[in-house]
Amino acid sequence: MGMKKIRIFDAEPGMILAKPVVVLHSGGRELMRPGFMLEKTHIKRLGKWGIEHIFVETYDGGADNNEVFSESIKVLAKQTYEDAITSLARLSKNLISEGACEIDLISRTITQILDVIALEQGVLSLLSKLKASDEYIYQHNVDVCVTALILGRSLELPEAEQNDLGTACLLHDLGLVAYKKQKWDNSMLTAAPANIRKHPLRSMEMAREIRGISENALDAVAQHHEYMDGSGYPEGLKAGQISKLASIIAVSEAFNTLVSPFDPANRVDPHQAMVTIVDPKYHRFDPEVLRVFVSNLAIYPAGTFVQLNNSMRAVVINSNRDNPLRPRILVIYEDETKPVKPFHVDLSDDSYRDWFIEGVISSANIMKSIEHIMKL
Repeated sequence: MGMKKIRIFDAEPGMILAKPVVVLHSGGRELMRPGFMLEKTHIKRLGKWGIEHIFVETYDGGADNNEVFSESIKVLAKQTYEDAITSLARLSKNLISEGACEIDLISRTITQILDVIALEQGVLSLLSKLKASDEYIYQHNVDVCVTALILGRSLELPEAEQNDLGTACLLHDLGLVAYKKQKWDNSMLTAAPANIRKHPLRSMEMAREIRGISENALDAVAQHHEYMDGSGYPEGLKAGQISKLASIIAVSEAFNTLVSPFDPANRVDPHQAMVTIVDPKYHRFDPEVLRVFVSNLAIYPAGTFVQLNNSMRAVVINSNRDNPLRPRILVIYEDETKPVKPFHVDLSDDSYRDWFIEGVISSANIMKSIEHIMKL
């Protein structure tokens, strides 16, 4: 493990401080100790307080470290993500103003996203959680598209079906544009207002005006809120009546609505979102899609704070695809209030077979631990 000095505006959520940061301001003194994991709010605060540079930890990792991306790939992914949002906003406005457009714009966007996924499938998922956009609906559609295409690729869908899947994802919520000023939250996974429940059909009507779009994509747009148990909308379809592409979008939509909701106050961490989605009492989602979802989108994503059975606290560095319940972690606390010199543990290693994760710790609880240490 090493360290490097970076500019504050190059800092990213999930980075870990290698040297302490002490800030004196009108509200008093704020201390961030080595081992402290940065969140977006911390980075903004440090910039506001005039901190220009920080030291962060770097990790030695082999080719299997999926959380370490080359700068060139990150630049490519960031550009692809932003271009997708811009293209989707332009397409939507063309549909509304002109009533029609060509499929080519969408096809190019999907090809670009698939190209990045083929290089490093995790990098776009990471960027989707860091990107802030005023155009929530367009950003959400791109987020769902990235997640769904990762699942579709893992399900080994034929190329044409992957294209239809990506097309349906990019268009699935365009019918919500009419309601973009109305707030909706995570409760709408189970209970949405009557007007919101009509949006899949409205989205399909808008999508139908795109020259060259397939019926397969249109069906997926119309059915993306249908659930296997018949509790979905707008038609209340059940298993056997819902297309495979719509089943993939349903899982991707639910996950992204939970982790990146319209109202940030309703956000849940990725681990809790996954727990909610795979909860067997609901029977909403296609079991085959769920299995691929769990194996491809880590139960404990990088940056998750976790409590171990031995009282230690750690942050997840990256997941083990073959054993998602036992990720690679960086231990930073011996217990709730006693920090330790950070060290790496691979929970899938047999030497740590007696160690396991008991639960996820909220960032609020981490801050309480830090506040306690500052008072000592």
